[in-house]
Amino acid sequence: MAQIVIHLSRRTEIKHMSTEILSWNILSGGFKDYGSPEKRPERIDGLASVIKDLNPDIVSLVDTHRWTEVFTPDELKQIFGYPYVHTVKLEDQRLVTKGHDNGITVFSQIAETEIQTIWLATRNAIRTKVGGIDIFSVYLDDVSEDTRIKQIEAVLKLVNPNTPTIITGDLNTFDNDDLAETDKQLETLGRKFPGPMKSMKGSLNEMKRGEVTKILTNAGFVDLGKGKGDTVPAKLFPLPVNEPILRLDYAFGNNLIKLEEFKVITDEKYGNLSDHYPIWMRVSSIN
Repeated sequence: MAQIVIHLSRRTEIKHMSTEILSWNILSGGFKDYGSPEKRPERIDGLASVIKDLNPDIVSLVDTHRWTEVFTPDELKQIFGYPYVHTVKLEDQRLVTKGHDNGITVFSQIAETEIQTIWLATRNAIRTKVGGIDIFSVYLDDVSEDTRIKQIEAVLKLVNPNTPTIITGDLNTFDNDDLAETDKQLETLGRKFPGPMKSMKGSLNEMKRGEVTKILTNAGFVDLGKGKGDTVPAKLFPLPVNEPILRLDYAFGNNLIKLEEFKVITDEKYGNLSDHYPIWMRVSSIN
C-alpha cells in the first residue's frame, strides 16, 4: 500500500469562494513518447504556458510519465508557476512490467491545501482537500473494466458523505448514456482505420461495459460533464481524426457540489499538446 503523505501550501488568500479546477491527461508526461530518452519533456513548456493562461486554482494532471524522475518539486513549481505541487508514480505493477509506470500530478495555489497519496487496488491516486472540498485525481486502468471497478470502489470507500467531493480524471471508460453515439463513432473509425481499430477492440469492448460511471451514479454522484462535449481525440492521437468524438475524461460531484461552469477546452493550442483535451470547471460547496 502506498505511503500517505500530507503537505500544506502557505498562500494566505483564496482568489474567490468558487474553486476552478483543470483536469487533463497530458500524454506520456509531455515526452515525445514513453520511450523517449530525453531528460526534459519536449512539450513541457507548451503545457505550462497554456495552464498559466488559464490560471485555475487546482490543476489535476494524469499521465505525468517520469516526472518524479526528471523534476524536483521546486523545478515543477518554477515551470508551472504554482506555489504547491505533488507528484506520484502510479506504482501499477502491470505498467511497471511494460516499462512505463506513468503518474499523477496536482498543483494548487490555494492556502492550506492538504494532499494525500492514496491507493486504489492496483495503483496510486491523489486526494486533495482544499476550501472544504475533497478532490480525487484518478487515472484508471486502460485495459480492464473489472480492474477499473475495483479502483473506483476503492475511491468511494474514502469518500466522506458529509464533504463536498469531486472525482476527476481519465476513467478510461464510456458512459452508457453516450454509448449509442460512441458506437457510431467507433464504427466509422473501424471503417477508416481497420488495422489499428482491430488491435484496440478488446480494450474498447471493456470500455463499452460502462460499469464505472454507473457505480458512481448509483453512489449519488452527478456527471458534471454530461452533454458538455467529448475529450478524445486531440491532435496527438495516433490516428488522423479532426475533432473529439469520444468521452474518457470526467468529473463527478456529489450532492454537496454546486457546478457553476464546465467546459471541454478544444482550442487548437491545447489539442496540439496531447491526445486528450482538458476539462475545466468552476465549482463551489453547497453546505
